[in-house]
Amino acid sequence: MIDGIRQFFSEVSKEMKKVSWPTRDQLQESTIVVVVTCLVIAVIVFVIDQGMTFVIKSIY
Repeated sequence: MIDGIRQFFSEVSKEMKKVSWPTRDQLQESTIVVVVTCLVIAVIVFVIDQGMTFVIKSIY
């Protein structure tokens, strides 16, 4: 069991050395894209929700 755990962490260490980490600028760009996309989707959902609420209240 201990050997299996050691092997696991050894393999994880080897794989982590192969990872291509983003630069600070790439990370900032990606973060901005994610935040803006989330805001746009939130606005769209809000508008649809308000529209549906208006329609439902108009019916009843």
